[in-house]
Amino acid sequence: MTDLLPYLLLPFAVYFGWWVAKNYQGRVTRRRNRLFNDQYFQGLNYLLSEQPDKAIQVFLELAEVNQETVETHLALGNLFRRRGEVDRAIRFHQNIIAKPGLRPGQRTQALLELGEDYMRAGLLDRAERLFSELIESDEQTPSALRSLLEIYQQEQDWSKALEQADRLQKVEGTHQGGMMAQFCCELAEQALADGALDEARKQLRQARRHDPDSVRARFILARIHADAGNPAEAMSAYEEIAGLDPEYIPDLIEDYLEQAESSGAGQRARENLQAWYENYQGITLVLKLTEFIAADRGAEEAGQFLVESLNRKPSVRGLDRLIELRSAGHLQTDSSDDILKAVTARLMARQPGYRCGHCGFSGQSHHWQCPSCRHWGTTRIVHGVLGE
Repeated sequence: MTDLLPYLLLPFAVYFGWWVAKNYQGRVTRRRNRLFNDQYFQGLNYLLSEQPDKAIQVFLELAEVNQETVETHLALGNLFRRRGEVDRAIRFHQNIIAKPGLRPGQRTQALLELGEDYMRAGLLDRAERLFSELIESDEQTPSALRSLLEIYQQEQDWSKALEQADRLQKVEGTHQGGMMAQFCCELAEQALADGALDEARKQLRQARRHDPDSVRARFILARIHADAGNPAEAMSAYEEIAGLDPEYIPDLIEDYLEQAESSGAGQRARENLQAWYENYQGITLVLKLTEFIAADRGAEEAGQFLVESLNRKPSVRGLDRLIELRSAGHLQTDSSDDILKAVTARLMARQPGYRCGHCGFSGQSHHWQCPSCRHWGTTRIVHGVLGE
């Protein structure tokens, strides 16, 4: 029986050991959690009391106690970066990366945040190396690709920017054609500056492959044709632009008319201007048509055309031209005053009378509290040509 006693006590010893260990671990955990809570709130108190150095030290010590505070540190590092305290943000993120046993996702996030810190600090070479390493280790890192793309744009390294945009498009499945076309246009501009005409044309073809509706590529191509003494081709490029986006008509109209004159296609150009007027009635086009009407059919008819256009879309520049025509006696005296007054009234009706000095909200009425930003006493009357 004595020989069997150790075997009979063995289950009890195992249970007692488990019970002691459980209770000890519970006491350790409770003590650790209590310590964590005390230190956590102490760090928050330092932060709210604008004692960031002490807060940083407390939170760094917390990381030694409980690795679950990694997300807290990432958030605090971001906070300091947004406040412009980039050195502190770098310290936070470097400290996280130095911790052993980080989960892969946590380490990747910390490296991404550190790269953003370097970018904010202007250390683009460090940020580039860090993001490049991340991409090499994990090609499915869109955040690193986007950051690297931003760096190359800042450095105006358009070839590398084009490469990264293509990779981002493949990884995310998002269309980057418009941006890639712009990069090709930048490369075309550089090639033209270096006298490499063939390379410029190649880049423009690439731009139109990425974005078939690239307006900028057509502008550059029109300039190439004009410089090469091919005004008809230049006109065609400008006409394509006007068809794609009429908002660019003011930017092209003078060059377009110059090429039309060089190629003897003045009548074609005037007909196109009249056709464009149906879809785009911006004042630059209106004034140019007014000039043509005055040359062809007289200033009186030109004035009437201008009046009709301004009635639909008032403009300060148009009003100035209208006053010139009236002063030259090309508007009927008995109706010109009413016309000028009507155009002026419509212009004034479109202008805000008050603007918030804090957020820029504008309106016709004064508000003691801005309806947009909710600040008090920031709304002031507008001064200037069309204001007070």
